[in-house]
Amino acid sequence: MKMRSNLYQKGLGREASMRYKILGKTGLRVSELAFGSIQITRIDEKDAISLIRSAYEKGINLIDTANAYFNSEEILGKALKNIRKNVHIISKSASRNKKDFLKDFNLSLKRLNTDYIDIYLFHNISKEAEFEGLINSGVIDALAREKSKGKVLYIGFSCHNPAVIKRFFEVADFSVIMIPLNFISTEYVEKKIYGRFMDNNTGILAMKPFGGGRLLDIELCFKFLRLYPEVIPVAGMQSKKELEQNIMFAGRDDIPDGNDKKKISKLSNEIGDRFCRQCGYCMPCSAKGIEITDINFIEVYYRQFPENDFWNPGLEQKVDVARQCTQCGKCSEKCPFNLDVPVIIKNNIAFFDYIKSVKNNSRT
Repeated sequence: MKMRSNLYQKGLGREASMRYKILGKTGLRVSELAFGSIQITRIDEKDAISLIRSAYEKGINLIDTANAYFNSEEILGKALKNIRKNVHIISKSASRNKKDFLKDFNLSLKRLNTDYIDIYLFHNISKEAEFEGLINSGVIDALAREKSKGKVLYIGFSCHNPAVIKRFFEVADFSVIMIPLNFISTEYVEKKIYGRFMDNNTGILAMKPFGGGRLLDIELCFKFLRLYPEVIPVAGMQSKKELEQNIMFAGRDDIPDGNDKKKISKLSNEIGDRFCRQCGYCMPCSAKGIEITDINFIEVYYRQFPENDFWNPGLEQKVDVARQCTQCGKCSEKCPFNLDVPVIIKNNIAFFDYIKSVKNNSRT
């Protein structure tokens, strides 16, 4: 399509079937599809390494991970041995003080078996108070110093709250942002926000392109994303079948037609009112101290986390607290997306109880 032709570059050699784009002002030449690595922690390490190598052989050269993604950094450190300089790595830290942040950063370097990270992000900056904390504690300056040493090439943050986006532009060193984007989570591509990204030549990474596993029509998801050709979708994968499917759909040029728009509208009406973005506006719970965002992402976590990490006493305790929800509705009043939050809480508890019963029955 003409509107996209200036964004794409053809692959060469092993990359012949993959297309590439320039990631905003970074100038990095990246594959049109990035590999999200949280789900490789669900499979055997040998299989995970083989999957990463297959992605590389098929032309994917942008891989996302984080300090908090279990053992994904260690797996990538092994999988990318001897090809590190041909791949661009994204990692992140959720620490909010300088000491812990630098500890995370150096641990990422060690785990990834590298002396630099291409893109390092502050993980999930979804409240302005968190951003202020990064400034006041010197954490942003600390990462900028690591950048000046060549230990990281480009920096920015990931975010679930559109209200915080404006703070991104206050830091001259910030060049990359990671946002949720799919045909239900569209708040970040509204004209005012997206236009500023374009004016700033921001490198944009799209997390949850399939809604964290809640949107099952993968082809439709990719069609929607192609309306925003500057965006690089980061897709979590845990099998070669998923890898091949995602590469196939990512490599097409079609955008939503009339029938697709009807599907999107139908799905938005069916699940849009229970599609939590994890922005945190509803927090804190004033009635019972419920960890609302964690509860509302139980099904997403179940699809992404390693089983042993999902089933932990901490989550069980959070679910027990959530069972005491009084349905007061104060969380819904604070939700910017007008979601019926108590119903989402109830549905996720029901899902938790169901998978727990299946797990217990499988042992008998």
